[in-house]
Amino acid sequence: MNTLTRKLNHFFLSSYRQRISISPIRNRLGTIWTSNNVTVCMIQHRDLTMTSSSSLTILNSYYDIIVDDLVTNYSSQTTNNKYLQMILSHFKTVIDYNVSDGKKLRGTTVIDTVRAMTSNSSDESLIKHAAILGWCIELLQGAFLIADDLMDHSLTRRGKTCWYLKIKEKETSVNDSFYLYSSTFILMNKYFPTNMKLSHLFNECFQRTVIGQGLDLETPTYLPTIDLYTEEHYYTVVTWKTAYYTIALPILSGLLLTSPDLADHPSLRSIAVDIGIYFQVQDDYLDCYGDLKQTGKIGTDIQEQKCSWLVVQAVKLLKDNDEKLQILRDNYGFDDESKVQCVKKIYGELNLKEIYRQYEETTYENILQRINQANFQCEQLEQLLKQILDSIHARSK
Repeated sequence: MNTLTRKLNHFFLSSYRQRISISPIRNRLGTIWTSNNVTVCMIQHRDLTMTSSSSLTILNSYYDIIVDDLVTNYSSQTTNNKYLQMILSHFKTVIDYNVSDGKKLRGTTVIDTVRAMTSNSSDESLIKHAAILGWCIELLQGAFLIADDLMDHSLTRRGKTCWYLKIKEKETSVNDSFYLYSSTFILMNKYFPTNMKLSHLFNECFQRTVIGQGLDLETPTYLPTIDLYTEEHYYTVVTWKTAYYTIALPILSGLLLTSPDLADHPSLRSIAVDIGIYFQVQDDYLDCYGDLKQTGKIGTDIQEQKCSWLVVQAVKLLKDNDEKLQILRDNYGFDDESKVQCVKKIYGELNLKEIYRQYEETTYENILQRINQANFQCEQLEQLLKQILDSIHARSK
């Protein structure tokens, strides 16, 4: 697919999504059968537009249910204790403030996956379980964001003041993040008590993310000067910190509900992780160049001395320019607006915006090619991955 064709397809897809409220997954559905451990999809002439609700609408429709599940879980033990009732009321506020809004990419991707992979997309029980699982991932996301904002000294998130700045004692936000994380177990024990693969997947992705976050936080200690920031280190951090739980977890979760054999396909996880890496590079770019009205977040990567995609590219381009590299060293990693602007000036002189655009195009085409060559033997899965890739390509928030 050449660049012009890809852009036209993306334009028409985006315009179509804006006009009607349906799921972004619009491939033909089919039945799934397994023979000799090979999952095969038989395509039928049936479209997901038969379900009029978008995946986001479906996800949101189960929000009150999961909140009620969580806040009433210990109701029989807290009825006569006003202090327990007060803290549970606080935790409901934690959920409402940190989980209820946002893009919900992870939660909707679970529903998109289930709707794409089943021939009975109107199965209310299946869709409900997909939505519950989607909220489990969104609760994980909320937990990560609370902790991440505290550790990164961020100011805003999703257009609002970061949670740790909203409460009386910012340290309390650590326990609030623990509550959101523990809530995933409550929901999974209720709705998926015997699905050990799901449980193992969640545990794996959570721990990978924690390890990645730890590596991100310790990078200034391990690599005390930005000269040591490399693409290898950067991609290691974002693979562990972001890629698994952002893209791989929701896709694999949806497949474990509908097509468990496909979840084990040797190429699927690596492609999903690469889409997740692509997503994080976009986040790094938007941290510096994004419109606050769209991103809802004030970027702090420069101030926090993050090993971001932009600074890695800058260091690489300045390897033979000692003078400019020294200026970058002297100004990167300080909470000083004049120094931040100095760093951004160097980024501008290096034309990093255009280098990023080239990265976007090349990465998009490479992942698309890998999807086509993966031999999934399932058109629904191929189309799902392409739609997810399209949905984040050239995003502005």
